[in-house]
Parts: sequence; C-alpha cells; structure tokens
Amino acid sequence: MHKLNNIRRFLAIAAVLASLLVIATIVFRMQKRDAPKPGVAKLPVQVDVSLQRVHYTETWEGMKRWDLSADRAEYNKQTDLTSLTGVRLLLAGDAAGGDFQLTADRADYQNGKRDVILFGNVHGKSSKGIQFSTSRVTYVAARSQIETKERVRFTESGMELEGVGMVFNTQTRRVKLMKDVTAVYSPQGAR
Repeated sequence: MHKLNNIRRFLAIAAVLASLLVIATIVFRMQKRDAPKPGVAKLPVQVDVSLQRVHYTETWEGMKRWDLSADRAEYNKQTDLTSLTGVRLLLAGDAAGGDFQLTADRADYQNGKRDVILFGNVHGKSSKGIQFSTSRVTYVAARSQIETKERVRFTESGMELEGVGMVFNTQTRRVKLMKDVTAVYSPQGAR
C-alpha cells in the first residue's frame, strides 16, 4: 500500500509538471507571435508613395526627351509633386548638340507640367563641352529651357561667363545671361 501511494504521488507530480510545461510553452509561443515585427518605416506627413532608386523616361512621338534618375523619390498626391534626392536629369539632344546632363542634390518634379526644379549644387554639362553651375534651376519642359534667377557660371570652349539669371535652350544651345554679366575669353591652348 505504501508503494501504491508513492506511485500515485509520483504520477500526480508528473501530471502537474507536464501541465505546467504545456502552459509555459503556450505562453512562450504567444508572446513570441505578438512581438512587433520590423516593418516598413513610416512615411513622412504628406507623402503618399516613397521609392528608392527611381528612373523615369519621358518620350514624345516615340523619341526620348529626357531621363530622370534619383536615389529617392517621395510623391505627394495632394500637390501632385514628387520630391527627389540625388538627382540626375539627362536631356536628349540631336546629333549636332548632343545630350545635356543636369545633376543636383534635390529636385521637385511637377507631374502635371512635367517641369523639374533642381536645387543644391546644380551642375550642367553637355556631351559637347558646355558646362554651368548654380544653386537652382528650373527645366521648363514645354519650352525645352533651363532657367534660373540665381548667380550662374557658364563655360564653353575657352569662354567663361558669369552673371545673374540665365535662360538656356537645350535644343538650340542658345544661352542668355540676364544681368551683372562678366566674360573672359581664353583661346584654346593660351594661358
């Protein structure tokens, strides 16, 4: 009888331990399932879509007009504006004029008008040697023009121009500096 009580006591203890083990396992798994999972970072206010490494090509009548690339793009549906960082805008040119590339720290792409406002360390360079630098420009798509009201430095084959305000037609390569213009011409090879 004494032996029978020991067996009953052992079985009761084993049953209690098994129940505690099952309860502990269930609780542990539920806590593990409820743990917050790393998700997508929350978008800033007024940003509907955010993308990394963006490339957009504008075509007209089957011909490429320009390529717009950026490290990051944030689209605001309410304003129909896309804010870009790490921007490169490549404007397609003809065989005579060549392509023209603009780079900037940031830009705003106006989706409706297809205009691009570039700002922060703006540099422009053509495949034919035309270069300029300024702090802010607007590419007006309807007129194929780069415009700025800021101070700009423009160089091409030995000629250096500086002034405030510029209108540059990307198709004809005609440039107009608006005011406070200075020019220096150095023939090729002369120093």
